[in-house]
Amino acid sequence: MTLLRVAFQTLGCKLNQLETESVADRFLATGAKIVPFHEEADLYVVNTCTVTSKAEQKARHDIRAALAKVPRAVVVATGCYAQMEPGALAALGERVIVIPGDLKASLLALAEWLSENWQGHGELLHAVQEWQEEIQSAAGMAAAAAVAGTPLAAGTSLGALVGAQSAPVNASSVPGTSLGALPTDRFAFNPERFAMHSRPALKIQDGCNNRCAYCRVCLARGPSVSLPAQEALARVRKLEQAGKAEVVLTGVNLAQYRDSALGLDFSGLLAFLIQGTERINFRISSYEPERIDDAFLAVFANTRVRPHMHLSVQSGCTETLRRMARPYSAARVRRAVLDLRASRHDPFLAADIIAGFPGETDAEFEQTFSLLSELDFAWIHAFPFSPRPGTRAADMKPRIPERIAGERIARLIALAHSGKQSYIERWIGREVEMVVEHEGFGQDDAEQFDQALTRRSADTHRGLSKVGQPEADSSSVIAALSNLRIIGTTENYLKAEAVQKGSGRQSGILAEAFKTDRKALEALGLRPGDTVRILIQNVLADHNAEVSAFFVDTWTS
Repeated sequence: MTLLRVAFQTLGCKLNQLETESVADRFLATGAKIVPFHEEADLYVVNTCTVTSKAEQKARHDIRAALAKVPRAVVVATGCYAQMEPGALAALGERVIVIPGDLKASLLALAEWLSENWQGHGELLHAVQEWQEEIQSAAGMAAAAAVAGTPLAAGTSLGALVGAQSAPVNASSVPGTSLGALPTDRFAFNPERFAMHSRPALKIQDGCNNRCAYCRVCLARGPSVSLPAQEALARVRKLEQAGKAEVVLTGVNLAQYRDSALGLDFSGLLAFLIQGTERINFRISSYEPERIDDAFLAVFANTRVRPHMHLSVQSGCTETLRRMARPYSAARVRRAVLDLRASRHDPFLAADIIAGFPGETDAEFEQTFSLLSELDFAWIHAFPFSPRPGTRAADMKPRIPERIAGERIARLIALAHSGKQSYIERWIGREVEMVVEHEGFGQDDAEQFDQALTRRSADTHRGLSKVGQPEADSSSVIAALSNLRIIGTTENYLKAEAVQKGSGRQSGILAEAFKTDRKALEALGLRPGDTVRILIQNVLADHNAEVSAFFVDTWTS
């Protein structure tokens, strides 16, 4: 079979990143070669986002670039933008195959389908179009079964469904195949390997029941659904057995997680996962301020929960929040931050903020800026309001001029950098725990590690993991290794040096905290995903902002 070159581009949230990771894992399993998105490939997969118009513009740009780079390449566009405006993406070219977000799980079957049915013979475009017809048929049958009152089980395979078109649709009578999950199963994204991240993520929730005035993610992903707690525990245990140091719990709105069978909300689930495992640590991707209650604080105080929290604040003005249809006030945001800091020593707290929301007066913005200054967030992700079709805010007046919104964004970004610098300086001289993100690649290893490569940018910097390499038990690594001392920065990375255990002298091995020399890692017995203790001795004042923020994001007291 012809070696299939596949490239991935992911826009948007951590959930999208995990879903892309899962699809890439299936292609790696069939022997495909994963290449960076800017390189030549046979198949490009673009996982789109619809949060802002710029995200949609970026998706169109990337699709056009892929079409222009390789004349016979096929581009598969999926995700939230593909769900909301499939026609706009399909119109970009006849080689664009649009898979709506609610059928994204069908992409988990594409790699093996091509391996069994295409094998390099004939046009790849025609093969992908044939596969698309099959998954659309399968999705139609699943919908018909639901209407008839005999919904298919989540584990029903796509291959079984397509192969049973002449028989009654009954999940219990359909034999499974290896072709993947039902195309509408939103929790089928569960990769065995993480080629693009050394820190695994677990999708436990999808969709959102809120109807915030500015957001159409709830329209793209539908109402909130949750992974059963027992299944979540089974998946976490598997990661723990593989030696993973931590897992990121992710979803569209984690605060809406519910397991009705066990009566668990998100706080209950997190306590359930901690109780059912031994050493793996947990990181929360993002959370809603109004759900920082006593139950959440009790479990957040557990030392196996990373003291990192990204709050979906959006505004620090109660009146602006009301127009946004956010279910809390500025006072509730303040209380949430104070409570989080009371439960853990100086946790890394970040916030999302929308500037220039319709009707946001200078006084309202100043209230937001004042609250953010008071709360001293370690990072602020600030972005201008983007009117989204189908949302209430799209027609709200008065609109804030781009110039004014831009000035407000600039002030928020300056505040973000100041808060981050202050946070880092508070940790100098402390010993903390760090997860090794990825290893560098030597000249002789380029071919061996090429399958793990993926394009990365400053704002989505992630680690790489050696394909197929077993992870070490992180607890044994911690016990066997000495400290690493942060000694400075380069343009893109923080640097650390190893100190031999018990001797108090430097080993002379220089390692960068991110792009680490592979031989230096091997000398220390480290692999991506391992956990080590580091002593923060010195961080230069001119540290790179984006990378240092991501680095701080890995710390735990």
